[in-house]
Amino acid sequence: MPEGSPLNRRTFLGGASVAAAALALGSNGRAAAAAGPPPDGAPAGAPGPAQGVDMHWVDGRPAATTGTAWGVPWPKGQVAAGSGFALRDSGGDQVPVQSWPLAYWPDGTLKWTGHAVTAATLADGYHLAPGAPAAPEQAVTATRKGDEIRLANGVLDIRIAGSGPVAIRSIRRAGHTTATGGRLVLLLQDRPDDGDGPRRTAWSGVVESAEIEQSGPVRAVVRLTGRYRQDTSKKYGAGRRAILPWTMRVYVGAGEESLRVMHQFVWDGDPSKDFVRGLGLRLDVPMSDRPYDRHIRFAGPDKGVWGESVVGLTGLRRDTGAAVRAAQVAGTATPPVSTWDTTVQAEWQDLPQWGDFSLVQHSAAQCAVWKRTSDKAAWLKHAGFADRAPGFGYAGGISGGLGFGVRDFWQQFPRALDVTGAAGDTAAVTLWSWSPHGEVMDLRAYDAAGHGLDLAYEDDRYGYGLSTGMARSTDMQLWALESTPARDDVAVMAGALASRAQLVTDPTTYHGAGVFGRWSLPDRSTPARAHLEDRVAGSVAFYAGEVEQRRWYGFWDYGDIMHTYDSDRHTWRYDIGGYAWDNAELGSDAGFWYQFLRTGDPQTFHLARAMTRHVTETDMIRTGPFAGLGSRHDVQHFADGGKEPRVSEAYTKRFMYYLTADEFVGDALRVPLQLDTTLLTYPPLRDYLDPPAGVPTVIRIGPDWYALVSNWLTEWERTGDTKWRDRIATGMKDIAKLPAGLFTGEQGGAVGYDPATGQISDLGLGGDWGKVNLSMVFCGEQIMWETTDLVDVPEFRAKLVEFCRYVQAPAAEITEHFGFKFTTSAPGVFYSRMTAWAGEQTGEPAVQQRGWDAFLNESGDAPWPAPVHVDGSAAFTKVDEMPQADFSTNGVAQDNLAIIALLAVAPNQAP
Repeated sequence: MPEGSPLNRRTFLGGASVAAAALALGSNGRAAAAAGPPPDGAPAGAPGPAQGVDMHWVDGRPAATTGTAWGVPWPKGQVAAGSGFALRDSGGDQVPVQSWPLAYWPDGTLKWTGHAVTAATLADGYHLAPGAPAAPEQAVTATRKGDEIRLANGVLDIRIAGSGPVAIRSIRRAGHTTATGGRLVLLLQDRPDDGDGPRRTAWSGVVESAEIEQSGPVRAVVRLTGRYRQDTSKKYGAGRRAILPWTMRVYVGAGEESLRVMHQFVWDGDPSKDFVRGLGLRLDVPMSDRPYDRHIRFAGPDKGVWGESVVGLTGLRRDTGAAVRAAQVAGTATPPVSTWDTTVQAEWQDLPQWGDFSLVQHSAAQCAVWKRTSDKAAWLKHAGFADRAPGFGYAGGISGGLGFGVRDFWQQFPRALDVTGAAGDTAAVTLWSWSPHGEVMDLRAYDAAGHGLDLAYEDDRYGYGLSTGMARSTDMQLWALESTPARDDVAVMAGALASRAQLVTDPTTYHGAGVFGRWSLPDRSTPARAHLEDRVAGSVAFYAGEVEQRRWYGFWDYGDIMHTYDSDRHTWRYDIGGYAWDNAELGSDAGFWYQFLRTGDPQTFHLARAMTRHVTETDMIRTGPFAGLGSRHDVQHFADGGKEPRVSEAYTKRFMYYLTADEFVGDALRVPLQLDTTLLTYPPLRDYLDPPAGVPTVIRIGPDWYALVSNWLTEWERTGDTKWRDRIATGMKDIAKLPAGLFTGEQGGAVGYDPATGQISDLGLGGDWGKVNLSMVFCGEQIMWETTDLVDVPEFRAKLVEFCRYVQAPAAEITEHFGFKFTTSAPGVFYSRMTAWAGEQTGEPAVQQRGWDAFLNESGDAPWPAPVHVDGSAAFTKVDEMPQADFSTNGVAQDNLAIIALLAVAPNQAP
């Protein structure tokens, strides 16, 4: 990226203003209904048989898993709707699998399917093909009776509440109660910690609805929703005010000894008086063993384990004996007291009984174990120190107990695992999403007002920098264990918790299925092409390294990267308006996903998954006045006034949903469907262009309408409901009638829009042709390429080809074709792939070459540059940085997207 590249010279308007629910389709209940029937027009005859696909673990075979779900694409016409699927392991043996539809092709055949296996079926790899699935030995069932849902899998018996403040009523194994009273807890205070004496209150998450999404036989899923209400002196959650709407799913696999619990809340509090002190899930664990046979375990880094007892029998002045000490350290039953040293026999009850324990992750680089005798005594905060805990704990004794853990424990600090009351009859275990042992959550804006585009590159509209509507999730696991786990087993369970093992298929399968538009497999056939591939791979490695080097971790921040670098300060512009957090600007998330699809690289997968989780939660607005919009890049993820459809568009979020069958991402894909209501009040050009009389609202073709199309396309393929296809077709036909087509340029491509019908209208502002700037660079070209292959509107396709053919054409060609001259203001790298695609469509190799030339003349074909080391007094700590004064993530994202697409649409013209 040469100096002075337009990668870093964006403007707020002129084509794109700065800034951009439902479920995995289950086998039963609500999720299956969400899948819907095959689309109208499905073929009467069954398609030809599919050969099946091979699956492998993205990080290699794990030592253990907690079960997994994944998605598989199928070429159009290969697999009929309603087909079953059989799974075999690498040895050829059948493995029980549960399958469900995720998306359909327009002809009604399956486009994506979701699948799940249990932890018990661990193998090196698998082969999935249409066929009859094997049944598990111990099927899981989900049944509802009155106000309670029962999940049973042959090992566990779990009771889920249909209403009230206790969500998980009980977890039992082999007739033994492992835990009861599972409830969501919230601690609030009315001012930040630096205020005088904040008033603190306790709240409970009250279940308002419960439904079975999947009911087996391999996996059962229950979805709960509710809100938090303040506890009163008489009962949990009895207060009148209801805040922070939440969704919680409980997952149970056939024959498994653990269950997954995933919780997500939406912020709708008042940031001036609602400060979260703690947020978590609490369960009561019976403690029936003798105090010295009760054990607490916390997993540490590098397979380490912290393990102690309520009453410690090691290190005493009088030795209890090697057998006693060894048993207590191992977590097994100690020999009878009568065999102990006589002094210990007589006086062990005089030893302190440690009732409370806590594993506290203060930051991404420091955790500690605390313990105390009770809440009436001081903490000993030096019981253990480490850097990054995997987030697993155990509370119980030799007769069993509860294993518990939080994924992304250190990545999304502040986290904590608490055990209180372990010396009594019942211990309380709390899995803290937000730890109460650190600073309070403060969701006020970083300043009272924004600071303008000219210097801070910030949208300064007053009152728009709201945190309302953003969300965050916590992924948890609970184990019902029949005894205190051996130390090595603690490490194994912690590894399964932290790794989140994921099954995927190979790049050729994804590519051959024809999904996600036009993208290429890696090409290193020439030195120049190898350099381009090295550049894409190098950029991924660079950002993965920056996440670690710059410590881009934290509850709200994890998954995001920064926008632009400040070489003078040797840091990213974390405090300068729109140059700070990236919020997936210009398709940085899509670039990572396409690179994973084409390479299968684990590092790329994890980077992309974390980013999509972040964008769909922290950057997407679910409720409130801006529902359905997303927040553009800024100092805080929510603080900028630019609330845009492009940030929340479903297209770039589909990758994770279809690859992992993640229900919460599936929910997020339906959030932007609210935009038809929101855009009536908050149109993208609200400060610049009022809708004329009779026009409901004003949007831009790009990126706004492209984003809307991606939302409708996704809903259509997920449900088969053709009203979404028809809505797309309506807009296509209207745009094809515009005098300037996709070159319509008033105020950055402004057109009239009627949310009730999806119709587009000409505003009649003089036909200001051109000035496309950034209109199509938020993956608009991929959205259009894929959509025009699925929605047959020839007149629009002709306009799309025309736009791409002339967007970077010489002035003489523009004049010859249109009859007059106009300027498109199309940056070279940004529109190079569109130019090359047009050449492919029209059969003009010279135009394909023009696309490559536009890219190479601006960006070159050099590989990713080596970093420069900075140390000493020049920076706060030593860093490695890019040797470029104005380094921008925008530029990297667009370079990568261009390379990946150009190699697909103009492979013969590649250098």
